[in-house]
Amino acid sequence: MSNKTLNYIIIGLYLISLFTESFSGSGGVYGIFALIFGGLSIFIENLFAFGAWIANIPFLIAFFRKLKLNTKLTLSGIAVLLGILAVFVTDLPMHMGSSTSPVKIGIGFYFWIGSLTLLFGKNLMEYIKLNKK
Repeated sequence: MSNKTLNYIIIGLYLISLFTESFSGSGGVYGIFALIFGGLSIFIENLFAFGAWIANIPFLIAFFRKLKLNTKLTLSGIAVLLGILAVFVTDLPMHMGSSTSPVKIGIGFYFWIGSLTLLFGKNLMEYIKLNKK
């Protein structure tokens, strides 16, 4: 599979994750809203949610920036590790932040973590191929 095809799959999975439920529960949260408002989770002291939200930054840098392969591999690995923190999110603010609601990860999480993991795998394969010579 070519790098271009892998890039399309990676960005496709990421885009799908934005329009599916990243967290489900009494008030499901679509990925686009998790991306837009996830950074605010630091103010409610939900460090797992904030850490998972932060995963988007190294992922997007590793995907879009022209960087050394070592840097891309490191950033994409950090993104995967931070992304896993979403599994530990048990409640999120609902109803304009006046209360919290229990949640669990939804199907959008799997598309999102899949895109992060695939980027890491792609960078790892390139790194191995480059260092085999």
